[in-house]
Amino acid sequence: MLQKTTGNDSRRQGRFFYGWWIVGVASILGMFGNGAISSGFPRFFVPIRQDLGISSAQMSLVFSLARAEGGFGGPLVGWLVDRFGARPMVLFGGLMAGIGLMLLSRADTYWEFVFLFAGVVSLGKTASLGQTLMAAVNQWFIRRRALALSTLMTAFAAGGAFVVLLLDLGITHLGWRDTVFFTGVFIALLTLLASPVLRSRPEDMGLRPDGDVPLARTGTGAGSQIPDERDFTVRQAMRTPTFWLLLGGIITRVTASNAIIIHIFPILDLKGLDASTATLFVSAMFFMAIPLRFLLGVAGGRFAPRKMLFWGMNLGAVGLFALWGMPGIPGVVVFVVGLAVVEGIASVNWLMVGDYFGRSRFGSLMGAMSVFHNIGLFGAPIFAGWVVDTTGSYELVLLTFAPMFVASACFFALARRPVLPVLPGGYQVPVEAASD
Repeated sequence: MLQKTTGNDSRRQGRFFYGWWIVGVASILGMFGNGAISSGFPRFFVPIRQDLGISSAQMSLVFSLARAEGGFGGPLVGWLVDRFGARPMVLFGGLMAGIGLMLLSRADTYWEFVFLFAGVVSLGKTASLGQTLMAAVNQWFIRRRALALSTLMTAFAAGGAFVVLLLDLGITHLGWRDTVFFTGVFIALLTLLASPVLRSRPEDMGLRPDGDVPLARTGTGAGSQIPDERDFTVRQAMRTPTFWLLLGGIITRVTASNAIIIHIFPILDLKGLDASTATLFVSAMFFMAIPLRFLLGVAGGRFAPRKMLFWGMNLGAVGLFALWGMPGIPGVVVFVVGLAVVEGIASVNWLMVGDYFGRSRFGSLMGAMSVFHNIGLFGAPIFAGWVVDTTGSYELVLLTFAPMFVASACFFALARRPVLPVLPGGYQVPVEAASD
């Protein structure tokens, strides 16, 4: 006879919850994979541009094409992750990205570089990192989603902090080509070691999200709905104003922040900083983002995330205005702090997507959003490169993107929790107001 359990007793399992293994493995992959290909690769901007003899606009085009590929490939990747799980996508994409980097290290022409980075490496990253890892972690947690996703996103920031220093060391002592080659070898080996640990959903292992007691042991029918779960379909989500407000906030945030990060080394170079000093400032920015991303992400699960994002995006705008208007190191310091806050609070907007719309279509929703926000990612770096080639300065770039952070703040502030549509029979999932 089953004994009825209540309160926290019904939620606990006696052994370590496998979902935390998923978080750990995904964090390691995200730290080094995203750290090398996304956060760290701008360190190669100047040496590759000088080696291949190309302009800043041409170099920016490569990054823009990589972002565009991620945007158009995002919906397919999201659907594949929701349909088949994260493990095959991580294995396929991680090996493709690693091999692509090895080949990239031997590129002798601009068009070889474009094809290998914007095509092979970027496709592998889109398939295996970023949204795939976030979708994998999101499947395993509901109540502890904020902690789990904040841990993963913190690892992304940590990758930017540590990997930028390692890449700078490699470029200084080995040159950019050997550094890219060994980075590719490392990512491929890490993928082979990590991918066997990944599992798609806790239900596939007879578990429940968050490590709660399996349904059969609580006397609940196997087909019962998990009480805390609120799942929208993609179509239902896109019919809510909240989806479009979140999308507007994400578009303006990533457009401004990614363009600035891609150009951050030449920006600081024109401000009079040498490469080593600039690397220290960029690394410091990502180091500050590590505790910020974790603490703000966890806080986003307890307090109103839309209000946190409002203040965080405005601080990012203050940082860009400071770099434009304040001379010398003080302006650089305020700029780095403001951008660290933007990077640190980035996880909160994805927490909102998972919290507002549920587990089952998280990957597909991220993919749908990527179609739109990658349009901005494509054009913004090219615009920045064209401006500096034309004017010899980044002042217009800073004055363009600072207001975009303000716009992002307003979009997020207006994005309230949506209401699930009424189901047949008049049943409607209750709406929680605590997060607003």
